[in-house]
Amino acid sequence: MAIAITILVLLVAGGFIGTAIDFGSVFLGIPLVLIFIGALIGRETMERQRRVLQMKRFRREARTRKVDFDATDKRTVV
Repeated sequence: MAIAITILVLLVAGGFIGTAIDFGSVFLGIPLVLIFIGALIGRETMERQRRVLQMKRFRREARTRKVDFDATDKRTVV
């Protein structure tokens, strides 16, 4: 619900910005606000994707690796 109110406020602000530029430019202000909203959503999506890839890389590096022990190593372990 809060996101809907935020978007509505931004659309109204875009209308005011368009009106301030030129009375007939309400149609200019609203698309500018929509581009701004799209940029915010795109940035958040890219940040989330970066975190997911970072976690995948961390998991891949933390995976155990198979090690072959020779006779000396086996004697030391036991």
